[in-house]
Amino acid sequence: MEFTKILFFFLFIKTIIVSINASCNINGFIQVNDTITVFGSGFGSDPNGIFFKINSTFFMGTSLRFDVADTQVSFDMFQNAVYNGMLLATLNPSGETCEYGNIKITPRLLNVLVSNGFGTYYTSSARITGNHFDASGTGADILMDGNVLTNCDVIMTYNNVPSGYKCEIPPGYGSFNLSVSVANVISNVLTFWYNPPIITDPNPVFYLSSTPITINGNDFQEGGIDKTIVTINGTESEIISSVHDILIVKHDNSLKPPSSDGFKVEVMVGGQVSNSKYLTYLKYVNYGQSEGQNGTYMVNLAYPNWNYTDFILNGISVKNSCQPTPYQPVEISIEILVTLICDFPPSIKSGTAYFTDTLSRLDLDIPLSPYVSEPSTLQINDIPLQGGEISFRGKHFDTTKFDGSSNNLVVNYNGKNYTNYNLVNSTYMTFNIPAGVGNNNYLFISSNINSTPIFTVSYLSPQITIDSIIQNDQSLVIKGSNFNIISKMTIKLSNIDISSSCSGNSTDITCGPTLPIGVTSGELTMESSGYTSTSFTVYLTPVITSIYPKSFDTVQSETLTITGVYFESIDPISQKSNNLQVLVDNSLISSNYINSTSITTTILPGIGSNHQIKISVNQIKFSNMETFTYYPPTISDFTQSGNQFNIIGNYFGINSEDNIVYYNNILIDSQVISTNTLQFTLLDNYSNGELYIQVGDQKSTNISTFLTPIITSISKKPYVDGSSIITINGKYFSNLNYKTQQSIPTIFEFTLDNDPSNPILLSCNYLDPISYSCKFTTVGYGKANLIAIKTDSSISFKSNSFIVSYQEPKIIQSTSLFYQVPGLINITVESYSPNNLQIFVSDSECTNPIVLLNKQIQCNYKADVPPNPNGKSLNITVISNQMVGINEVFYYNKRYECPNNCSNHGICNFINGQCQCSKDWQSIDCSQEKQLPLPEPIINDNGETILSGNNNINFTVSITYLREIDFNDQTVKVLSLKDIKWNNRTQIGNNESYFNGTFENDPVQVELGVTYYKDEESIDFAGDTILIPSNSMKYIILISNWNFSSSTNNLQVIYNSQTTAYYDDGCDIIQANSSSDVNQGSKVSESVTWFQLVSGNSAMDAKFSRRMFVDERVRMASVSILNSNDPLYGLTNQSDSYNKLIAITTPYFKSNVKLDPSFSSLIQPSTSTSECNKNKWKVPVIAVLCSVGGAAIIGITGAMIYKTYKNRKLNSKLSIKLRNFK
Repeated sequence: MEFTKILFFFLFIKTIIVSINASCNINGFIQVNDTITVFGSGFGSDPNGIFFKINSTFFMGTSLRFDVADTQVSFDMFQNAVYNGMLLATLNPSGETCEYGNIKITPRLLNVLVSNGFGTYYTSSARITGNHFDASGTGADILMDGNVLTNCDVIMTYNNVPSGYKCEIPPGYGSFNLSVSVANVISNVLTFWYNPPIITDPNPVFYLSSTPITINGNDFQEGGIDKTIVTINGTESEIISSVHDILIVKHDNSLKPPSSDGFKVEVMVGGQVSNSKYLTYLKYVNYGQSEGQNGTYMVNLAYPNWNYTDFILNGISVKNSCQPTPYQPVEISIEILVTLICDFPPSIKSGTAYFTDTLSRLDLDIPLSPYVSEPSTLQINDIPLQGGEISFRGKHFDTTKFDGSSNNLVVNYNGKNYTNYNLVNSTYMTFNIPAGVGNNNYLFISSNINSTPIFTVSYLSPQITIDSIIQNDQSLVIKGSNFNIISKMTIKLSNIDISSSCSGNSTDITCGPTLPIGVTSGELTMESSGYTSTSFTVYLTPVITSIYPKSFDTVQSETLTITGVYFESIDPISQKSNNLQVLVDNSLISSNYINSTSITTTILPGIGSNHQIKISVNQIKFSNMETFTYYPPTISDFTQSGNQFNIIGNYFGINSEDNIVYYNNILIDSQVISTNTLQFTLLDNYSNGELYIQVGDQKSTNISTFLTPIITSISKKPYVDGSSIITINGKYFSNLNYKTQQSIPTIFEFTLDNDPSNPILLSCNYLDPISYSCKFTTVGYGKANLIAIKTDSSISFKSNSFIVSYQEPKIIQSTSLFYQVPGLINITVESYSPNNLQIFVSDSECTNPIVLLNKQIQCNYKADVPPNPNGKSLNITVISNQMVGINEVFYYNKRYECPNNCSNHGICNFINGQCQCSKDWQSIDCSQEKQLPLPEPIINDNGETILSGNNNINFTVSITYLREIDFNDQTVKVLSLKDIKWNNRTQIGNNESYFNGTFENDPVQVELGVTYYKDEESIDFAGDTILIPSNSMKYIILISNWNFSSSTNNLQVIYNSQTTAYYDDGCDIIQANSSSDVNQGSKVSESVTWFQLVSGNSAMDAKFSRRMFVDERVRMASVSILNSNDPLYGLTNQSDSYNKLIAITTPYFKSNVKLDPSFSSLIQPSTSTSECNKNKWKVPVIAVLCSVGGAAIIGITGAMIYKTYKNRKLNSKLSIKLRNFK
């Protein structure tokens, strides 16, 4: 029963499914090649449940592919008869039909066949086949590049439907596209190419020819050149004309074939490249050769391109010696025939040659005849009767050929061959023409190859001529002609026969090297075989043969004797007096004429070597020059007197500028003290070494030098307790010998006056060439002697004895008492002996002195000396071992009340008005409970103190200006600390820093010593006890070398206290403000003792000590707050900051002023209302305590606001507050 129910249920569901699938629907189709894919619904998945029909063609059964069940079916149209028509589907077995409508079938082009390819100049028959070429009998159109081919016929059908066509393809070039159009539906496209060009044979050409090149082949462009490119050796050539089988192109005769095959030729038509062929070329042809004019050689040559031809003669390239010119005898073929005119180098001999372009070669012989270029005419004149040498210049004067065979080179004179010529080289030869007469003689040069033109030779007429006579020292050189045989000539000068000293030839005679004694200026004549020359006047120039002496003193005059010949005081020809003068270095000096061979003169003091002396005759003729020298400088001794040094020696210059002293190779200025002494000064840092002198261009020998050290000063007096480290300053302390580079030990010896027999060696360290650092450990008093002993090369040099005085007691500071209230005072003293002490305040003795720790002496003072009416401190006198020290350091106390009576949480110090708060309290009036400590203050690179608050509130305290003012408070000079150059920034351990700075163009010096105190500590400064809180910075400020314009002026050291101008505590915006116990801008006499700067819930409190050191004397400090209209505010204020300037005014000082500020920070509880206070963190409080000029900074903090208030904008609150302030 249950099974029956299940089966019935299944049949029921199947019936429902069948009824649902019983209807179909076609939504569309696509065609890919021969495949149709139909899209729709109700197709099912049973091949027998449906069939499709296009026009009259059915698709069913296994031909159907169900790509997606029920919705997508594909089938192939293998029958070519399928054409456009109705697309429908019929369901089996219901017979229900669903139609899509008429569709267009895309034809398909399958194959194109053609025999012998597609012709470029003839029509080609193509067989075109494919599918679906008919649309309901309308047929197909064959398209070529989109255009219908009209010459087509159907050659194949399938079921009476065309499936193949035969079409005539017109000729063309390159590529083209074929496709089929059926009822305006275009098939796929097939691309085909016309036949490529083929080169069969390019006609050969001459390389130099410009005749066009003919290229034979097939499938070239017919009647046009727009689709044709021809390249020769890869270079495109210009096309002249083109038909299908012949191309005519221009020949580029500058091309050289890259190989023996010739030029590579390629043709490209319509983008298709042909095969490669090569142009052949013609070889060299020699059309004759001959010698040309002016020593040239000519070759008539048919050749390829001369640009690529080399001409080799005897293994050497001579191409650059040849110039191609047109071949003249033949007018035709002028493009390939040329005449080479070659002017070969003189070194080239006859030999073998060849032409080559590396691809071919033409061999030939080159015979070269001798050629004469000088003489340039064919006439050789003025040959002496006895014959003479002539010269020939030209080329190819070769006795052998290149191959070594004889060239039979001869000189033919009057028909006779001579080989006794002098052949210098192939371009130059000489020949001695034999004696003869007349002018009809002839001469030529010949070789195996050819002869030169004939030269006519003419001899001189027999007449003696003197052209010139030149004097060379004591010799005479006579130049002229027809001198004939010298041995038969008589030569006279001033009627004295000089023939025996003469020799020469027919044109040049030299008489010398010396002439006979007695010869003077006069007439010279020559006679030979009855022929006499005309006379020639000879003026002899004086000749110096020697001088004595040749060396002279530099400081004394000496006589010099000149010996020579032709010192003629009387002109032998005119009998007039000659002006004989002696010149030294071209300057005239006095002289004494002795005779024609001797003159004396006086040589004045001078310097240097190579001085030239000569004799002048009437300032026209000048003798030869002789050289003398002054003696070079010598050094015999070197002495020292302090920093003055003397050089003892000889042959110094008489002028200071003549003498150049080099000490350790450094030029030193010197002065002449005497003829044998020079004096100079050395700088303090010079060392032992060497020196030499240069006088003129002469240098002395080097001598070793040893400098005695000189003590000039010490940095301070030694203390009597032997605790001093002192710098000894002086000259010549250098510890290195410049010459030997050896170390020089120096010791210092210290001898007390009261113990002269016990010298003490000090322990010293070398600092530099002018200073040593020494420990003075000897306890003593009074005076002592100090000497330096330097040892070099085992020789000791002692310095001067420098008197040293022990430091008298040095009073630094003193504690105070109230006037007329006796009591104990503590005096800080350096350099004293605890024995026999006496102490006075002014003229009142301070009794019962006791030595304490830390250099302090305690004594009982009656306080009976009245205070100074001028406000200065009282003198304290300390006497120890008869040494007296005095300084102004004592002030009486004044009573000062503490603020708010210390709020009952501390003890008031009425001496300075400061509270000493109980353990759990803080602030200047002990009104605030102690909070957690702040981080350490920061000291930046400019010496500024930065104390951090909370919420980015900081206080910065710094010295900003130094200002000098006159007694009318008018500014004299201002220096900004922005312009200071910190020359020294030194970190000393973890807690100390040191700064030393100067200004450009000002001598003032600023020194800062900064010490960090982690714990609370009492500091005594100038007798004022200052309590330094924990976590504090203490400054020592020393200002030195201030050049006051007047002793009545004061110096202001100006601090700037800076903080944020506005602060948002989360509830309100608070504007910064300040207050003090003295109004802003008050007079200097009303000194500020405390100052407060407030920014938001943070505050800075400051106190100021009433004392300072001025030139080591204790003076009362004067502190004031500058008025807001002070010009310095204009240089300091910024829009987002609040600044207050405080001036510490010091009196005039000669040396220095010393200030001692301290800075500390702490946290105090917030004073905000409970509404805001409950949401805030505590903010750090900054406190700065200054003993002289400083600030106690107390930052009263607010707290962090809730996160919901963090997004409030400060700018909006600030704008509201600013409107309320208006």
